[in-house]
Amino acid sequence: MKTTRIALLALLCAGAFAGAKPAAALISAGLHIGPSGHARVDIGFFYDDLAPYGSWVERPSYGWVWTPRITRTGWRPYEYGHWAWTDYGWTWVSDEPFGWATYHYGRWYDDPGYGWEWVPGDEWAPSYVSWQEGDNYIGWAPLPPSVSISTGFLNVSLAPDAYLFVPEARFLDARVYDYAVPRGDVARFYGQTRNWTNYRYQGGRVFAAGVPVDRVQRVIGRNVPRYQVADLGWNQRQQARFSGNRLAMFRPQVQRGVRVAPPTARPLARNSVVTSSAQLRQGRQLQQQNVAGRFNRQQQALAGRQQLQSQGRFNRQQQQIARQQLQTQGRVSRQQAQIARQQLQTQGRVNRQQQQIARQPTQTQGRFNRQQQALRQNNRQLQNQGRWQQQQALRQERQAQNQGRWQQQQAMRQQRQAQNQGRWQQQQAMRQERQVARQQNAAPRWQGRQQQARPQQQARPQQQRMNPNRGGGGGRPQGNNNNRRGRNGNG
Repeated sequence: MKTTRIALLALLCAGAFAGAKPAAALISAGLHIGPSGHARVDIGFFYDDLAPYGSWVERPSYGWVWTPRITRTGWRPYEYGHWAWTDYGWTWVSDEPFGWATYHYGRWYDDPGYGWEWVPGDEWAPSYVSWQEGDNYIGWAPLPPSVSISTGFLNVSLAPDAYLFVPEARFLDARVYDYAVPRGDVARFYGQTRNWTNYRYQGGRVFAAGVPVDRVQRVIGRNVPRYQVADLGWNQRQQARFSGNRLAMFRPQVQRGVRVAPPTARPLARNSVVTSSAQLRQGRQLQQQNVAGRFNRQQQALAGRQQLQSQGRFNRQQQQIARQQLQTQGRVSRQQAQIARQQLQTQGRVNRQQQQIARQPTQTQGRFNRQQQALRQNNRQLQNQGRWQQQQALRQERQAQNQGRWQQQQAMRQQRQAQNQGRWQQQQAMRQERQVARQQNAAPRWQGRQQQARPQQQARPQQQRMNPNRGGGGGRPQGNNNNRRGRNGNG
């Protein structure tokens, strides 16, 4: 059943694993170290190495699959460990000794009758999970063998109870399973999330992007550490190791197409093989009995511990009650003494207040007189301030009026000056016109006079020469003088 995951109990054979050194020697026989120092194995390495931790079962659809021997109720893959962000994306760091293989090679599927089973694979990846995120929760579930890895987002459709959800703020905790949402609440969270399953190939390896690391950083309020994946020796394969910014993991190259002996033909794996349905049912029943017996013993032990704890708690509570009563009695005595002191202090305070009240009328009258004087003085200051402000306003208004009149007068003066200037210019122009006209009129008269005067001037020398009265034989004749007087109007 899905609600109770049952691991199959393999048949134990006496002396199968009697010595650790011979088993280690047989396991290392399938390991090859190449010139570059990188390890190479085949599928048979998985058969031998995982045999101590579970059972091998042959399935018609997938061949030989492995189921872990787990005593924890409700166990599922990718639960006991934590996540780390590496140069290959979200990498699962398992706390289980078989995690180096089952969480980085192959796929998991949930068998309805026998629980979780792992199908071996030959390609290493940081993880093979489907991602869901939303409503401040992150969930992941193992990718089944039916889903093929392709570059980009994968359209994965899994049952909600296949996912393990934790709060986003706890996503990077070392014990992430401590914050897992109960199975009954998973469906409610699943409906409020979206798919973030995203894979691509980078440098010949699978890169698992999943939920964006930037979103995780915003939620947790700090940068997510980034590690570089490094190789770890095969004899340290059960546990990954952190060193600075390096995450060392055992990740050998699995040879493809190599024919290997099945688990039934391998000395280390044959004792972990379950070959019949009867053995599966027997192992299931035995496992159920063991789990039920262990649960009953745990319940009995828990009940005994709880009873002892309850008795001890009761005794401690009684002792605490007695101490509290003593403390309460002492507290009451101290409180009564304190009340008596407070009463005396209150009586003294009352007496001082009464004396102070008796002195207060005189002080109050003096204070009232001083307040009245201060109020009158403030009123006078306010009145004086108001008068001064009114006077200032009147002065400013008069100044503004005077300024306006002066500006008007200046404008009128400038206008009169402009008018006078125009008249003067007109007068000057008229004078110039009259002068020009006089000059033009005077020129013909002067020319006429000049023409009239020239014949007379030409005739005068002849008259002088003809005058007998002039000395030197050049005197003017007498008759000519008479003629001049007569011409002047005297004759």
